[in-house]
Amino acid sequence: MNEKTLEPDNKDPQNTIKSKKNEKHSSDAKKKTNYEFVIDELKTKLKEVEDKLLRSLAENDNLRKRHQKEIDDSFKYAIKNFSEALLTVSDNFQRAQESIPKEDFEKNTIVKNLVVGIQAVEKDLNDVFEKNGIKLLKTLNEKFNPEYHHAVSKINSDKPDGVIVEELQRGYTIGERLLRPAMVVVSMGPLKKK
Repeated sequence: MNEKTLEPDNKDPQNTIKSKKNEKHSSDAKKKTNYEFVIDELKTKLKEVEDKLLRSLAENDNLRKRHQKEIDDSFKYAIKNFSEALLTVSDNFQRAQESIPKEDFEKNTIVKNLVVGIQAVEKDLNDVFEKNGIKLLKTLNEKFNPEYHHAVSKINSDKPDGVIVEELQRGYTIGERLLRPAMVVVSMGPLKKK
């Protein structure tokens, strides 16, 4: 007969309890590590979402500012085309005054009254320009600036090189923008003798 040999149970109940505690502790440690991992992951995602939100808010603020600037510019420069059309009227007043000979102006009271009337209308027109942000460019005896002046010719004069000596057509700005450049004659300095 085969006898079953009974081996004594080598398992100590204390070891079993310790083993179960270690397993539980190991399981708790794994859970804790998993929770820490999840918490770290959530913190990272939260930072990403917060960053995206801040960027989105900044972008919306920039968009709002840009839109407001466009609206302001639209109001400011809406009269540009109308202003350009009126500049020819101002030019014609200037030409009319220049076409009248000085001797006729002095002798004839009718011509003198006509010139005074033309000057009054031109002054009113310039006042309307000024009220709407259209300003006359100063040119005579100023340094030539290609952003605001269009040089038609250069001549020798007693003025230094690059200084405007004659204005052929007035220039204007509207706000900070150029409406029309001034057509000018620029000095090349005094004629040099050989």
